[in-house]
Amino acid sequence: MTILHVLEPFASGVTTAVISIITELSDMRHIVIHGARNQVEDSAAVKKRFPPGVAFVEWRSAGREISPSGDFRALRELAGILRRLAPRGYTRPADGEQAEPVVVHLHSSKAGFLGRLACRLLGIRSVIYTPHCGAFLRTDIGPAKRNLYRFLEGFGGRLGGRVVGCGPSEGELYKKLGRNTTFVSNGVAPRPSRTGDPGSADPPGWRRRSLAGFTGIASFQKDPALFSAIARTCKKDAGAAGFLFYWIGDGPLEKELDRSVVTVTGWKSSGEVEKLLDRTAVYLSCSAWEGLPYGVLEAMNVSCALLLRNVPGNRDLVVPGENGWLFDSAEEGAKRLTAMLGDGELLERMGKRSREILEKGFTLKRMGEGYRAVYGEALSGTRSGAPDQIRGGDGIYRI
Repeated sequence: MTILHVLEPFASGVTTAVISIITELSDMRHIVIHGARNQVEDSAAVKKRFPPGVAFVEWRSAGREISPSGDFRALRELAGILRRLAPRGYTRPADGEQAEPVVVHLHSSKAGFLGRLACRLLGIRSVIYTPHCGAFLRTDIGPAKRNLYRFLEGFGGRLGGRVVGCGPSEGELYKKLGRNTTFVSNGVAPRPSRTGDPGSADPPGWRRRSLAGFTGIASFQKDPALFSAIARTCKKDAGAAGFLFYWIGDGPLEKELDRSVVTVTGWKSSGEVEKLLDRTAVYLSCSAWEGLPYGVLEAMNVSCALLLRNVPGNRDLVVPGENGWLFDSAEEGAKRLTAMLGDGELLERMGKRSREILEKGFTLKRMGEGYRAVYGEALSGTRSGAPDQIRGGDGIYRI
């Protein structure tokens, strides 16, 4: 089986999801059709993160925003690529070989709409679409544009294919749009327990964690201004408890991070990020919209307590009062954070619960099993759904 992954652009969360799928389903052939726009790293650097053997095809005409002329060019280009790689759902065989079945997996809103239209025109039926946070959830655009994006999602669903949310919240949102929907939660590989983590041989070492932080692009979505507001309000209490605030990354709104209370590290290597997360007691996310964030999953992987803004995606990862809290305003976030930082035993208990929830419902293995089932159903035309997913570790969330 060949999977054609279509994405625009090489964005951090989407790219991580595609790499995760490819890594876990290494017995399948994977081809990545990608846009030329980059948000953090250039394409050459991103490609080095993929497993060996992955083929890449550049989709040069793809762009983020709606543009009738530009999108028509992007549609024509994508249709040409798919016609070559998946003529009616099969790869062209080499001499003496049988044709190999193909599933087209579309990632993010622009690829989802143009990809489903191109597949409809070409007669390709084995198509799935993962929004990774639909564009109609954005709060940096007006209501008219959000309604347009919502309309386009609905229209795109009538072109065929199946929506596979990246988590329970996303699946539920698209179900409300009346689409053929299931979900497979994003997942990560659980790290070995380390000295100083809850449950390890040296629990008191965990209490040496002294950071409250976040990793991501300083953009409107991640809301660095709100992060700074909470940090300023909690500065005195955090300092008294021995905690510091940090932000890993940079971006267009980096200046909204108040450096008098927040240390901005810039982009770090994966090893350096690991070390910072190992010292983090509370992972604080102020994101205005999310799919199912990998940054939070990695924080759960190293037993961080969570304080997350109350938006879809984040809600899938917090059991309030058990592994953290959700908040709706700067005032509520600061109040919750002050209480958390003042109670070391609570932080340790919440961190341990975060890791338990991750191991039960958000692992790379579980993600791979889900997509293997979905790809098989896409080829056979069945709709039995992906394996049941765990929501918050407290029960089955079915769509």
